[in-house]
Amino acid sequence: MKQFPVPKNEQARLQLLHDLELLDSAPEPIFDHIVALVRKVFAADAAFISLIDERRQWFKANVGLPFDETPREHAFCSHVVSSGATLVVTDALCDPRFQNNPYVDCKGGIRGYAGAAVTLNEDHHIGTLCVVTQTPRTFTEAEIQQLETLARWVALTIEEHYELANYRAERDLLAQGPMCMVVWRVEPSVGLSYVAENAQRVLGYPSEYLLREDIRYESIVHPEDRGELLTRMQRLIDGHEDALEMDYRVIQPTADGQQIKWVHHFARVDRGAQQEVLRIRGYLTDDSKGKALELELQETNQNFELALTAGELFTWSWLIPTNRLMVSDSWRRRMGYHDRPPGSFDWFTCVHPADQKLLRVAIEQHLKGQTPRFEVRFRMRHHDGHYLWLHSVGRLVEEDTEFGPAKMTGIHHDITSEVEKANYLKQQSSLLKLISYVQHEFMLAKDFRDVCDHALPELMKVTASGVGLVGELAEASVSPTQLKVHGLQLEDDAEHTHTGLEESAASIQVMISGAVAEAALQQGEPQLCHAEVSALDMRLSPELLPRLRNALLLPLHFKQEVVGVLLLGNRDEPYQPHHIELLRPILDTLGTLLHVRRMEEERLVALERLRKMATTDELTGVANRRVFWEAVTSRYDEFMRYNVPMSVAIIDLDHFKQINDTYGHAAGDKVLRQFCEIVKTQLRDLDLLGRLGGEEFAILLPYTVEAEATKALERIRKHLSETPIVLPEQALQITFSAGITQLSPQDTLLDHWLARADEALYRAKALGRNQCVTAPAAD
Repeated sequence: MKQFPVPKNEQARLQLLHDLELLDSAPEPIFDHIVALVRKVFAADAAFISLIDERRQWFKANVGLPFDETPREHAFCSHVVSSGATLVVTDALCDPRFQNNPYVDCKGGIRGYAGAAVTLNEDHHIGTLCVVTQTPRTFTEAEIQQLETLARWVALTIEEHYELANYRAERDLLAQGPMCMVVWRVEPSVGLSYVAENAQRVLGYPSEYLLREDIRYESIVHPEDRGELLTRMQRLIDGHEDALEMDYRVIQPTADGQQIKWVHHFARVDRGAQQEVLRIRGYLTDDSKGKALELELQETNQNFELALTAGELFTWSWLIPTNRLMVSDSWRRRMGYHDRPPGSFDWFTCVHPADQKLLRVAIEQHLKGQTPRFEVRFRMRHHDGHYLWLHSVGRLVEEDTEFGPAKMTGIHHDITSEVEKANYLKQQSSLLKLISYVQHEFMLAKDFRDVCDHALPELMKVTASGVGLVGELAEASVSPTQLKVHGLQLEDDAEHTHTGLEESAASIQVMISGAVAEAALQQGEPQLCHAEVSALDMRLSPELLPRLRNALLLPLHFKQEVVGVLLLGNRDEPYQPHHIELLRPILDTLGTLLHVRRMEEERLVALERLRKMATTDELTGVANRRVFWEAVTSRYDEFMRYNVPMSVAIIDLDHFKQINDTYGHAAGDKVLRQFCEIVKTQLRDLDLLGRLGGEEFAILLPYTVEAEATKALERIRKHLSETPIVLPEQALQITFSAGITQLSPQDTLLDHWLARADEALYRAKALGRNQCVTAPAAD
């Protein structure tokens, strides 16, 4: 028998071919259409889809050949299946491989041939797509590529038919069983595309109802379970997970209302070639009976546990010679050490360090017979780090005549709740007193720093904190991350604290950043940091605080606006949510006081602005006429009582009207302002410059005799002459005339003094201006 080429994976190839169940199957229109199209496109005498099994070549679709199969050894396609490469034969009579082939060496035999492999799973060549001619034929490269493309189409069609057949078989099987199969489409919108016929039995709803466009599957799910189902299904739809498994309740309508059915839901994702989510298959089973048993067992266990721990009592026994403390299972679970075997753990190491001495003394007193029973309250560390308060009572029940006390037994009573309530009430009372104190002190002194100096140590004491800080948030127009620190307390040791603001009268300005700080200050949310606070969580610049092992960052509000922050940190045990509720009244108080402080500052600024407007000349900023005359009157009275020297000078800018006329009033105003700035640089702090009106000014020189006053005015005049006043058009040289006089005892009226100064000014002008003239007092 003539041999034919065999591929290396022949067994696997044949297994796949038989699994597809295509051999000897009925004709299928899709394949018939393909070969008809191929014959027409290639103008061939015949075209066919061949499948090669162990001994034959069978045609799944055939047009132009008078037979349905051939022996494998005579099949050109055996060479294609063996190599996977497209085979092209121009003239079979000239090809040594096929010259003697009975399908060649006959009337109307094969001459031209082209066959492309039908390949599945990348390297399983199950057959070919071929064209045959009865005359020699040359195939172009483009034609070969077209044939290979059509062969891939055949392969994809076979794969889809195989998957569809399996899918239908799977659905038919499931439809008859206790599991309901459903399929969710993903595009163009999420919804059910298939529901098995047994949905009524499993879910209580017919498949036609669930497939309606106006019905969402989640509508039949219990509201308490609906959110979790939607969330987890969304993760499948988004491609974040490949499968889910969960139990939930389905609500079934009944004549009397509704009933609940438990469903076990398993779902998995079908993905495409690019890993995109194509669909979601769900497998649903009625789990009502199993869930009922589970819930019943859970309730039984809970009732049993409740009976054991009623009254919060837990037994213990202490084997004194071996120092083994045996405790009940319920107590080990309560303390979080349920994974430790009984007697294998030294419970005394869990006692709070501050209570160990008290516990030892109570034990020794009872063992020595000094007390009728052992009884003490102490704290014991839970496995997760926090402490529980215990009331422990016990008695010595066994003694060894040779070795002494042998065994003590007793009970633990968890009194944590009672102690915490008592402490909470005590802390509330302390905070109420603190609130009353700080409100009273602030209303008296209006000093927020004093409030912080008193309040921070108290707040640290109430919360057992090692660090405290109160900061005021800068207004939004300044910076949302800038804090003005009004209070800072740092703990050096167990007995002493100090403040970082003691040496500074002003509050410290810091920049605060980090995710925790942003949540507290910008979002107004209290922040609990159980672990160490990193720079990414919170950072102060400059750094004022030590390393924070834990922290409580609380925003201070006034009418829902964040105005500041309270920071507490470095507590031995983690902060708890109840600390936030405990501190809320003082937070509101501090927030209100910060707001009041800010309003007070704004009021003082406004008052200062009003005072300045009322006492200074609006244009030049020097004393206005009213303030100047009030000062002159005050100095006049002082002279009359104490006879201290006083001098006054009245000044008039020379030719000022020409400046206004030439350069305009804006230039004139600038000249007046710069003139005042120049004069003020030459005066003493106690001297007073005032504007009497227009270009007329006056200078009051207290405790100054006429000669010294004249020197001062000459110094000013000379300095002014050396200092040009620059205008946009040019620089001007400004001069003035001044009349100077000293107050005399003979000046029985204030007007006499000032009149002499006016007379001196007129003489200065008459003498040619730009000079100072004195008017001596009358003898």
